[in-house]
Amino acid sequence: MSRRWFLLCALCAALLMAPCPPALAAADFTDFSGQKIHLEAPPQRVVSLVPEVTDALYALGVGGVVKGHTMYTRTPAGEPQAALVGGFFSPSEEAILSLKPQVVFTSRVHAKLEKDLAAKGIMVVRLHARNLADLYTRQEILGKMFGKAEQAQRLSEQSEGDFELSAQKTALVPAQERRRVMRLMGVDPKANCVYTAGDDSFQNELIAAAGGIPPQLGAKGGSVKMSLAQWLHFNPQVLYTCGDPQAAREFLQRDGWNQAEAVKKQRLYTLPCDLTCRVSLDSGLFVQWLAARVYGDYFARKQFQVFSPGVFDRRPVKIDLPYVSQAEVAEVRIQDFMHRALLVAFKQPMMVLSTLEGQREGVRLVGNHYMPPPSWGLGHGGGLDELRDRVVAALKIDPKTSAMLFTGADMNNLSVQRREDQGLEVYALVTAGAMHNALRIAAEGGAYREPGTINILVLANRSLTPRAMARALVTITEAKTAALQDLDLRSSKRPLAYQATGTGTDNIIVVQGAGPKATLTGGHSRLGALMAQAVHAGVLEALAKQNRLHPQRHVLLRLRERGVSLYALANRKNATCPGVSLGRLEEALLDPANTALVEMALALSDAQADGRLGDLSLFQKMCEAQAQRIAGGNTLTPTPKLSGKKLPQPLAMALGAILRGLASQPQPVIPVSGTACGS
Repeated sequence: MSRRWFLLCALCAALLMAPCPPALAAADFTDFSGQKIHLEAPPQRVVSLVPEVTDALYALGVGGVVKGHTMYTRTPAGEPQAALVGGFFSPSEEAILSLKPQVVFTSRVHAKLEKDLAAKGIMVVRLHARNLADLYTRQEILGKMFGKAEQAQRLSEQSEGDFELSAQKTALVPAQERRRVMRLMGVDPKANCVYTAGDDSFQNELIAAAGGIPPQLGAKGGSVKMSLAQWLHFNPQVLYTCGDPQAAREFLQRDGWNQAEAVKKQRLYTLPCDLTCRVSLDSGLFVQWLAARVYGDYFARKQFQVFSPGVFDRRPVKIDLPYVSQAEVAEVRIQDFMHRALLVAFKQPMMVLSTLEGQREGVRLVGNHYMPPPSWGLGHGGGLDELRDRVVAALKIDPKTSAMLFTGADMNNLSVQRREDQGLEVYALVTAGAMHNALRIAAEGGAYREPGTINILVLANRSLTPRAMARALVTITEAKTAALQDLDLRSSKRPLAYQATGTGTDNIIVVQGAGPKATLTGGHSRLGALMAQAVHAGVLEALAKQNRLHPQRHVLLRLRERGVSLYALANRKNATCPGVSLGRLEEALLDPANTALVEMALALSDAQADGRLGDLSLFQKMCEAQAQRIAGGNTLTPTPKLSGKKLPQPLAMALGAILRGLASQPQPVIPVSGTACGS
């Protein structure tokens, strides 16, 4: 018998004797609608209409099964890109069905859609949490559904730990000093009232978990009316909202409303909507952030800190340069909250050029330090010197021989890029967050806004002269801005008008390095080109990780980034139809032809704003043709007057054409629930 035949027989025998992997057990559970559900095996194709459920699936490590989600979720970096199925309130049934899901995760607002899908044999599972207890129940159910019970339990324990830290810290605040806190849901100038969360809402649970005293109005629901008399009786000391606070600020200057302590002391905070409006795995972190806003004056003092500062964990970062002795990300507790710091140590002292500190000699360590949101208000009181002293003390590094940057972008989202050619080698270490304080330099500037910052550390296997180090700053900045242009990142303050060139708080460290001397780092030099390539790739990857920004994202997301309200556009008044529904407009924008028209309009709008565009007559003909296509041969209604923000002319033309076509349909071209004029 040949040796090959013998080995084949032995392999077959081993396979026959090996134990079979255990089959995943069937799952039985009750969803939040009271529906009893039995699953024989984990579903392999799901559509999630609930953003916090979608994020929980990614956190469980089963993101590959998510084939579709709404425009209020962005697919994380490294996961297969899921399709968009529209918005939260009126997702497209056709888009959902086209993905052939086995399971669709829903909310109570999807009751009619649930019936339609169930009638077509698709399992619907309602898991939209109504309170904090549902957070843990939902994790348990998802763990059962996908055979990830242990992972689900760990995630729940992490959430419990986040809430527990807030409870421990606020327990130190004297009972008589507890502050009255209110979630401001909206204002109504005509009715002279405001809206807040009802007594039974999860919003008030979050306030209580943050150590605040929420209002009790004797009314239940997600949003309830509050009169001036109730306002004055409660007298909020802290207010928070999400979105643009300008309308609320203006309203609260009215007589009576301006007497609240929160208004007098300017304690109206804007916090991210995806944290304030959901019960999610991040709710515990949100409570920490809210507690730090409410009790920041206490939390900043040493006697109100629960734990001693110190490093809890270290993970290596691979940088193969001869002069680098060690590179790592250290997890460190500072003022009770978990920070993370990138630390790169050298074998010998170096000169570095830092845009935060200038030129430094004798540096043996460079770093980039992440402060989590609860620490932002605690870290700026004493300025840069106090912040640096607190950080280097916790990390136990020498401030005289270290050069640090500081950021609100998580070091878990660090991008490490290496480029090499003809013996030249460059590393770019990049963190980036740019969704809330991006700006276009020269056109904008002013108020400092959180969070953000693109921080870049560059190291090479050459000894850079002072000239080369200074010139590298230009190359690095140009590469960063090119990446932002490729992403079409928008200005946070004027997103309709401007592409962003940075965040306004960006910083760079260039390390002198060691090796043969290098004097050229401009764009025409090979070393400069490698720096630019590494930085460009690093900024793109870091923003994909931190903000889930992808160059090919859908036009629905790009319109959101510009602050374009589809709700305002869809609910206009029209002579032939009370209004094209939000659902119909969102569905229409899933049509590739409509998507392409709006994408052209976005590019033309930027060109017009820059003075590079003249005649729009050809684009007007394209818009007219698209309106007629959507109308299906029916007589077009008059061109609508668009509601909401004033749009650039090309964008107004494109969206107006789509709305005009939809309003001219006797029946919707795209199947939707409800009447011809909208669901």
